Amino acid sequence: MNLYERLMWTAKENRYPMHMPGHKRAGLFTMANPYAFDVTEIDGTDNLHQPEGEILWEMEQMKQKYGTKDSYLLVNGSTCGILAAISACCHPGDTIVIARNCHRSVYHAVELLSLKPVYVYPEVDKETGICLGISSEEVKRVIADTKPACVVLTSPTYEGLVSNIRAIAEIVHEENSLLVVDEAHGAHFAWSDKFPETAMEQGADLVIESLHKTLPALTQTAVLHRASDRIMAERVEHYLEIFETSSPSYVLMGSISQCMQWMRKYADTWFEAYFTNLIWFREHAEKWKELRLWENPRKEPSKLVVLTGEKCSGTEAAKWLREEFQIEVEMAAAGYILAMTSLADSRDGFVRLMDALTKIDERLQKISFSKEKKTNYSESVLTCPEVEMLPVQAVNALEETKSVNEAEGFVSAEYGMVYPPGIPFLVPGEKITKTVLNKIENAKKAGLHLFGFADASGQTVQVVKEEKKR
Repeated sequence: MNLYERLMWTAKENRYPMHMPGHKRAGLFTMANPYAFDVTEIDGTDNLHQPEGEILWEMEQMKQKYGTKDSYLLVNGSTCGILAAISACCHPGDTIVIARNCHRSVYHAVELLSLKPVYVYPEVDKETGICLGISSEEVKRVIADTKPACVVLTSPTYEGLVSNIRAIAEIVHEENSLLVVDEAHGAHFAWSDKFPETAMEQGADLVIESLHKTLPALTQTAVLHRASDRIMAERVEHYLEIFETSSPSYVLMGSISQCMQWMRKYADTWFEAYFTNLIWFREHAEKWKELRLWENPRKEPSKLVVLTGEKCSGTEAAKWLREEFQIEVEMAAAGYILAMTSLADSRDGFVRLMDALTKIDERLQKISFSKEKKTNYSESVLTCPEVEMLPVQAVNALEETKSVNEAEGFVSAEYGMVYPPGIPFLVPGEKITKTVLNKIENAKKAGLHLFGFADASGQTVQVVKEEKKR
């Protein structure tokens, strides 16, 4: 079947989405025939790149809700906002401090602007390998010596871990630098005091949020917030014109408008029911014997991280959920699965997930554990790279293909990551070490999806041969 037929089939099947987008394909959020208002910049529809009417009104409403200087509608996803934000803060060749667990779009901005990256590292949970928040002490240690144009952090992370943005913002601003926060997974924070404060409230300068990840909006809808006057609106808007499509989808912009209208009207009531469901789920998860909900004081409550234990991997558990219980989770890591919830999830949805996981837990209780078959399910996605050249230099160098067995010691000409979550463990310009090669092999053994490599099977790696002669 073609893609359209596949999507129609997906819409009709009974698989429950414990993944983004946040509308959860619920019939509650309906839209009239999208073809009827898939228009262009004609009289009465306003212009995203020079808003004067309805689009400007939507932006003003967002600005008031989020307490920002400006809030810009995005229809190219958070990726577009991240590229524009970093470009607005930096000039080509600048030094930039980025969290090593940032999304790949941050690394692409580094490449495009020929920036010099310096990394700050999150703490890592030793049991699971999950990246925790970035500490203000780590930022202070790194930023004092580098004097970067800006600092870029991800908070919350894919698994919902938040950093102390307020403390970090103070340190960054003391060094006359700018703070950009990828808050793609935190668009729901502003709508309930049961969630952490937004990065805007804590002093960040530019913040990017994906509406579609955790709110009832269509995929690719996002917002870029200019939260301080340390960065000029003109620079942000200039780079949005570059990275945002010149033919923005009015269907997607209509979805943003519909989402905001719905949230203003119903958020309080629906978040109350949502939290009741989250509490119910956590109480029932305490009965498991083999599976376990992973919690952390820094973690926001909407993400359900289920540790699968030593008897099965996250990929095996996700496969059981998909094939036997018709539940699709957001991510399967080596040692856990991630179920993304939102206020659009019904009690029936939570019950369905709980029933399925309880049956899997009962199955695992009957399986004897073999130490010989034990796999390391707590490996972090992070590496401490040996940087040989800038990413842009490596990307523009002559390449040759090496098998993973002979690639050690060469400089990578490509990215390497497991997707999701899309955090590179190898960046162009970094030396390929035994640690990196082990991550490739372990990802393959765990059934995870390698991404970024020209060879998606992970059998070969593109390495730098020599720089091109210009």
